[in-house]
Amino acid sequence: MEQKATAIIDIGSNSIRYLGKNPEKQLTTTRLAEGLITTGMLSEAAMERSIAAIACFVQKAHAEGLTPYAYATSAVRDAHNRTEFLARVKRACGICIDVLSGEREAQYARLGAAAQGGIVDVGGGSSQIVTEGFAASYPVGCVRAKEWGEQSGARSMEALQETLFSRFAGVYRFPRLHVPCWTGVGGTVTTIAALSRNMTVYDRTIMPAIVLSQADVEAQAYALYAEGDAVRAQHPLLAQRHDVIVEGALILLYIMRGMGIHTLHVSDADGMEGYRAYLSQRKA
Repeated sequence: MEQKATAIIDIGSNSIRYLGKNPEKQLTTTRLAEGLITTGMLSEAAMERSIAAIACFVQKAHAEGLTPYAYATSAVRDAHNRTEFLARVKRACGICIDVLSGEREAQYARLGAAAQGGIVDVGGGSSQIVTEGFAASYPVGCVRAKEWGEQSGARSMEALQETLFSRFAGVYRFPRLHVPCWTGVGGTVTTIAALSRNMTVYDRTIMPAIVLSQADVEAQAYALYAEGDAVRAQHPLLAQRHDVIVEGALILLYIMRGMGIHTLHVSDADGMEGYRAYLSQRKA
């Protein structure tokens, strides 16, 4: 199987992403995990939005002469009605979805980034930490953190951080690892990295040159909160994640502190490239 013969569709908690012939990923925000933390179910509206996005990307793959493969992560993995969703996608789009375990999700992120050392992946419904010989997934992502923040009624950044960090403490169990180098992947990390360079147009080629410190991430989180959602929504890089980027930044900050990660390199390549590589290796 040639890598160029495949298109990858990532069905995430916040967005549906597409990787085809062009190395630039496309995405549609559907908030598949919206309300999941309360009901344990994928809502009808979120399923409809997501199936429509998947169908569009399947058509795009065929138009490019590619075979589409789809995988799903935290939202579908955790939903009580995931069987219904998978069946509806197959009927509407003609494809079967590979529902990844948290450990597989973490491993593909590391494979895609092709980085030495450790990987931190912050997603919409979960976050992953993976190194050589260790892979863990935690049910904390920016969409879920947003719902926790809203439930708390926090009205300041300090209150939001205190609330979320308290919730995070009940979920994360950080291993004691000596890892000389860490790389961050996923939309939260690349967006914060782009903002740290004052980008208004995303440039994936610059990502490998960016290194984020804990102070950088904290400063971005506080600056984004201070702007307010209305202002954030107008930023070209935040159109798809303006209302969850603060929570995503706080997740990243919490992980960096908990794991003792002083500096974090950035990779645009992530689990999508990793899954494509997995397919190629499986065929070989």
